[in-house]
Amino acid sequence: MASFHLPRLRAALKPFRLYWFARLRSTNDHAGRLRRTGRLYAPAVVLTGRQIAGRGRAGNTWWSNRDVLTVTFALPVHERLAPQELPLIAGIALRNAAAEITAQSDILLKWPNDLLHNDLKLAGLLCERVSNVDLVGIGLNVNLDPADAPRSLRNQITSLFCIAGKPFDMTEVLIRIAQHLHRNVRRRMEMPFSAFVREYSRHDALAGKLVSVAGANEPAISGRCDGVDSAGRLLVRQRAKVRPVVAGMVTILSQ
Repeated sequence: MASFHLPRLRAALKPFRLYWFARLRSTNDHAGRLRRTGRLYAPAVVLTGRQIAGRGRAGNTWWSNRDVLTVTFALPVHERLAPQELPLIAGIALRNAAAEITAQSDILLKWPNDLLHNDLKLAGLLCERVSNVDLVGIGLNVNLDPADAPRSLRNQITSLFCIAGKPFDMTEVLIRIAQHLHRNVRRRMEMPFSAFVREYSRHDALAGKLVSVAGANEPAISGRCDGVDSAGRLLVRQRAKVRPVVAGMVTILSQ
Protein backbone atom coordinates (compact mmCIF):
# COMPACT_ATOMS: atom_id res chain seq x y z
CA MET A 1 0.00 0.00 0.00
CA ALA A 2 1.28 3.46 -0.91
CA SER A 3 2.36 5.58 2.06
CA PHE A 4 0.85 9.04 2.61
CA HIS A 5 1.13 11.60 5.42
CA LEU A 6 -2.59 12.16 5.90
CA PRO A 7 -2.49 15.10 8.38
CA ARG A 8 -0.21 16.99 5.99
CA LEU A 9 -2.47 16.18 3.05
CA ARG A 10 -5.60 17.38 4.82
CA ALA A 11 -3.95 20.73 5.48
CA ALA A 12 -2.17 21.14 2.15
CA LEU A 13 -4.95 19.99 -0.20
CA LYS A 14 -7.41 22.73 0.74
CA PRO A 15 -9.84 23.69 -0.75
CA PHE A 16 -10.14 19.98 -1.62
CA ARG A 17 -11.66 17.75 1.07
CA LEU A 18 -9.74 14.49 1.53
CA TYR A 19 -11.53 11.14 1.41
CA TRP A 20 -8.97 8.43 2.24
CA PHE A 21 -9.38 4.69 1.77
CA ALA A 22 -6.65 2.11 2.31
CA ARG A 23 -7.96 -0.06 -0.53
CA LEU A 24 -10.45 0.50 -3.34
CA ARG A 25 -11.39 -1.15 -6.58
CA SER A 26 -11.53 2.18 -8.45
CA THR A 27 -11.26 5.73 -7.13
CA ASN A 28 -13.52 7.06 -9.90
CA ASP A 29 -16.18 4.44 -9.24
CA HIS A 30 -16.07 5.03 -5.49
CA ALA A 31 -16.19 8.80 -5.90
CA GLY A 32 -19.25 8.38 -8.10
CA ARG A 33 -20.99 6.17 -5.52
CA LEU A 34 -20.21 8.61 -2.71
CA ARG A 35 -21.60 11.48 -4.77
CA ARG A 36 -24.79 9.68 -5.81
CA THR A 37 -25.53 8.79 -2.17
CA GLY A 38 -24.89 12.35 -0.92
CA ARG A 39 -21.64 11.55 0.88
CA LEU A 40 -19.15 13.47 -1.26
CA TYR A 41 -18.93 17.25 -1.37
CA ALA A 42 -16.87 18.90 -4.10
CA PRO A 43 -14.16 19.99 -4.38
CA ALA A 44 -12.77 16.73 -3.07
CA VAL A 45 -9.97 14.20 -3.40
CA VAL A 46 -10.72 10.47 -3.24
CA LEU A 47 -7.41 8.76 -2.52
CA THR A 48 -6.46 5.15 -2.00
CA GLY A 49 -3.25 3.45 -1.00
CA ARG A 50 -4.05 0.46 -3.21
CA GLN A 51 -6.33 0.37 -6.25
CA ILE A 52 -7.13 -3.13 -7.46
CA ALA A 53 -9.54 -2.62 -10.39
CA GLY A 54 -8.80 0.75 -11.93
CA ARG A 55 -10.50 1.80 -15.16
CA GLY A 56 -9.19 3.57 -18.19
CA ARG A 57 -11.14 4.92 -21.14
CA ALA A 58 -13.36 2.68 -23.27
CA GLY A 59 -13.45 -0.06 -20.67
CA ASN A 60 -9.68 -0.52 -20.47
CA THR A 61 -8.12 -1.47 -17.15
CA TRP A 62 -5.40 0.43 -15.28
CA TRP A 63 -2.84 -1.74 -13.51
CA SER A 64 -1.20 -0.29 -10.40
CA ASN A 65 0.82 -1.21 -7.32
CA ARG A 66 2.03 0.64 -4.22
CA ASP A 67 4.37 2.81 -6.33
CA VAL A 68 1.56 4.17 -8.50
CA LEU A 69 -0.51 7.17 -7.39
CA THR A 70 -4.22 6.48 -7.95
CA VAL A 71 -6.54 9.36 -7.06
CA THR A 72 -9.74 11.06 -8.20
CA PHE A 73 -10.43 14.78 -7.98
CA ALA A 74 -14.09 15.82 -7.78
CA LEU A 75 -14.76 19.33 -9.10
CA PRO A 76 -18.01 21.29 -8.96
CA VAL A 77 -19.55 21.62 -12.41
CA HIS A 78 -19.09 25.15 -13.75
CA GLU A 79 -20.70 26.67 -16.83
CA ARG A 80 -17.34 27.98 -18.06
CA LEU A 81 -15.74 24.53 -17.94
CA ALA A 82 -17.30 22.27 -20.55
CA PRO A 83 -16.91 18.48 -20.18
CA GLN A 84 -14.86 18.20 -23.38
CA GLU A 85 -12.42 20.85 -22.12
CA LEU A 86 -11.59 19.14 -18.84
CA PRO A 87 -9.32 16.35 -20.17
CA LEU A 88 -7.02 18.93 -21.78
CA ILE A 89 -7.03 21.31 -18.83
CA ALA A 90 -6.44 18.50 -16.33
CA GLY A 91 -3.85 16.89 -18.61
CA ILE A 92 -1.88 20.13 -18.80
CA ALA A 93 -1.99 20.41 -15.00
CA LEU A 94 -0.71 16.85 -14.55
CA ARG A 95 1.95 17.32 -17.22
CA ASN A 96 3.21 20.56 -15.65
CA ALA A 97 3.30 18.99 -12.18
CA ALA A 98 5.30 16.01 -13.48
CA ALA A 99 7.71 18.29 -15.36
CA GLU A 100 8.18 20.42 -12.23
CA ILE A 101 8.76 17.40 -9.97
CA THR A 102 11.29 15.76 -12.29
CA ALA A 103 12.85 18.99 -13.64
CA GLN A 104 12.36 17.53 -17.13
CA SER A 105 10.56 19.57 -19.79
CA ASP A 106 10.16 16.78 -22.36
CA ILE A 107 7.08 15.16 -20.81
CA LEU A 108 4.37 15.20 -23.48
CA LEU A 109 0.59 14.94 -23.74
CA LYS A 110 -1.00 12.21 -25.85
CA TRP A 111 -4.58 13.12 -26.72
CA PRO A 112 -6.94 12.69 -25.06
CA ASN A 113 -5.72 11.40 -21.70
CA ASP A 114 -2.11 10.16 -21.44
CA LEU A 115 1.29 11.51 -20.44
CA LEU A 116 4.33 10.20 -22.31
CA HIS A 117 8.08 10.42 -21.85
CA ASN A 118 10.30 9.06 -24.61
CA ASP A 119 7.18 7.38 -26.09
CA LEU A 120 6.53 5.48 -22.83
CA LYS A 121 3.35 5.91 -20.81
CA LEU A 122 3.82 7.84 -17.59
CA ALA A 123 0.22 8.55 -16.58
CA GLY A 124 -3.40 8.36 -17.64
CA LEU A 125 -6.52 10.38 -16.87
CA LEU A 126 -10.18 9.45 -16.87
CA CYS A 127 -12.67 12.35 -16.81
CA GLU A 128 -16.36 11.71 -16.15
CA ARG A 129 -19.36 13.85 -15.17
CA VAL A 130 -21.44 12.27 -12.37
CA SER A 131 -24.29 13.84 -10.38
CA ASN A 132 -23.25 17.41 -11.11
CA VAL A 133 -19.54 16.96 -10.37
CA ASP A 134 -16.63 16.44 -12.75
CA LEU A 135 -14.42 13.52 -11.79
CA VAL A 136 -10.75 13.54 -12.82
CA GLY A 137 -9.23 10.14 -12.20
CA ILE A 138 -5.44 10.02 -12.32
CA GLY A 139 -3.05 7.10 -12.42
CA LEU A 140 0.57 8.30 -12.23
CA ASN A 141 3.58 6.01 -12.11
CA VAL A 142 5.63 7.61 -9.34
CA ASN A 143 8.25 5.23 -7.94
CA LEU A 144 7.39 2.30 -10.17
CA ASP A 145 10.09 0.01 -11.53
CA PRO A 146 8.67 -1.23 -14.86
CA ALA A 147 10.17 -4.65 -14.10
CA ASP A 148 7.52 -5.00 -11.37
CA ALA A 149 4.68 -4.53 -13.85
CA PRO A 150 3.00 -7.34 -15.80
CA ARG A 151 5.18 -8.58 -18.62
CA SER A 152 2.89 -7.15 -21.30
CA LEU A 153 3.37 -3.62 -19.90
CA ARG A 154 7.06 -3.52 -19.04
CA ASN A 155 8.27 -2.12 -22.35
CA GLN A 156 5.43 0.40 -22.61
CA ILE A 157 5.62 2.34 -19.32
CA THR A 158 7.87 4.66 -17.37
CA SER A 159 7.71 6.52 -14.04
CA LEU A 160 8.88 9.68 -12.33
CA PHE A 161 11.56 7.52 -10.72
CA CYS A 162 12.81 6.31 -14.11
CA ILE A 163 12.83 9.84 -15.53
CA ALA A 164 14.61 11.54 -12.63
CA GLY A 165 16.64 8.62 -11.28
CA LYS A 166 15.41 9.07 -7.71
CA PRO A 167 12.32 8.21 -5.64
CA PHE A 168 9.69 10.74 -4.69
CA ASP A 169 7.48 11.29 -1.67
CA MET A 170 3.93 10.36 -2.67
CA THR A 171 2.42 13.00 -0.39
CA GLU A 172 4.42 15.77 -2.04
CA VAL A 173 3.59 14.49 -5.52
CA LEU A 174 -0.14 14.59 -4.79
CA ILE A 175 0.09 18.09 -3.31
CA ARG A 176 1.87 19.38 -6.42
CA ILE A 177 -0.76 17.85 -8.71
CA ALA A 178 -3.60 19.33 -6.64
CA GLN A 179 -1.99 22.76 -6.77
CA HIS A 180 -1.61 22.66 -10.54
CA LEU A 181 -5.13 21.37 -11.12
CA HIS A 182 -6.69 23.96 -8.81
CA ARG A 183 -4.65 26.70 -10.51
CA ASN A 184 -5.70 25.58 -14.02
CA VAL A 185 -9.38 25.43 -13.13
CA ARG A 186 -9.18 28.94 -11.68
CA ARG A 187 -7.34 30.15 -14.78
CA ARG A 188 -10.16 28.76 -16.94
CA MET A 189 -12.60 30.99 -15.08
CA GLU A 190 -10.55 33.99 -16.24
CA MET A 191 -9.15 32.91 -19.62
CA PRO A 192 -10.59 31.52 -22.85
CA PHE A 193 -10.14 27.82 -23.59
CA SER A 194 -8.05 28.77 -26.61
CA ALA A 195 -5.22 29.76 -24.24
CA PHE A 196 -5.12 26.19 -22.93
CA VAL A 197 -5.21 24.78 -26.45
CA ARG A 198 -2.11 26.83 -27.29
CA GLU A 199 -0.36 25.54 -24.16
CA TYR A 200 -1.40 21.97 -24.94
CA SER A 201 0.02 22.30 -28.46
CA ARG A 202 3.48 23.09 -27.07
CA HIS A 203 3.57 19.65 -25.46
CA ASP A 204 1.60 17.63 -28.02
CA ALA A 205 3.00 14.12 -28.55
CA LEU A 206 0.87 13.44 -31.65
CA ALA A 207 1.20 16.52 -33.87
CA GLY A 208 2.75 15.61 -37.21
CA LYS A 209 2.60 11.86 -36.62
CA LEU A 210 0.66 9.22 -38.53
CA VAL A 211 -2.08 7.96 -36.24
CA SER A 212 -5.06 5.66 -36.16
CA VAL A 213 -8.09 6.63 -34.07
CA ALA A 214 -10.68 4.05 -33.07
CA GLY A 215 -13.99 5.45 -31.82
CA ALA A 216 -16.81 3.65 -30.05
CA ASN A 217 -18.94 1.74 -32.60
CA GLU A 218 -17.18 3.52 -35.43
CA PRO A 219 -14.53 2.34 -37.91
CA ALA A 220 -10.99 3.51 -37.20
CA ILE A 221 -9.65 6.44 -39.19
CA SER A 222 -6.00 6.95 -40.05
CA GLY A 223 -4.06 9.99 -41.14
CA ARG A 224 -1.55 12.64 -40.19
CA CYS A 225 -2.30 14.39 -36.89
CA ASP A 226 -2.69 18.16 -37.26
CA GLY A 227 -2.86 18.76 -33.49
CA VAL A 228 -6.04 19.85 -31.69
CA ASP A 229 -8.57 22.52 -32.64
CA SER A 230 -10.09 25.34 -30.61
CA ALA A 231 -12.64 22.94 -29.09
CA GLY A 232 -10.00 20.41 -28.03
CA ARG A 233 -10.84 17.92 -30.78
CA LEU A 234 -8.06 15.88 -32.42
CA LEU A 235 -7.47 16.83 -36.05
CA VAL A 236 -6.68 13.96 -38.42
CA ARG A 237 -5.69 14.86 -42.00
CA GLN A 238 -6.69 12.42 -44.72
CA ARG A 239 -5.29 13.75 -47.99
CA ALA A 240 -6.86 17.22 -48.39
CA LYS A 241 -9.55 16.71 -45.77
CA VAL A 242 -9.13 17.32 -42.03
CA ARG A 243 -11.45 15.38 -39.75
CA PRO A 244 -12.07 16.54 -36.15
CA VAL A 245 -12.33 13.68 -33.64
CA VAL A 246 -14.26 14.18 -30.41
CA ALA A 247 -13.26 10.93 -28.67
CA GLY A 248 -11.34 7.78 -29.42
CA MET A 249 -8.34 5.59 -28.72
CA VAL A 250 -5.21 6.72 -30.56
CA THR A 251 -2.42 4.49 -31.86
CA ILE A 252 0.75 6.07 -33.21
CA LEU A 253 1.57 4.39 -36.52
CA SER A 254 4.79 6.23 -37.42
CA GLN A 255 6.78 9.37 -36.83
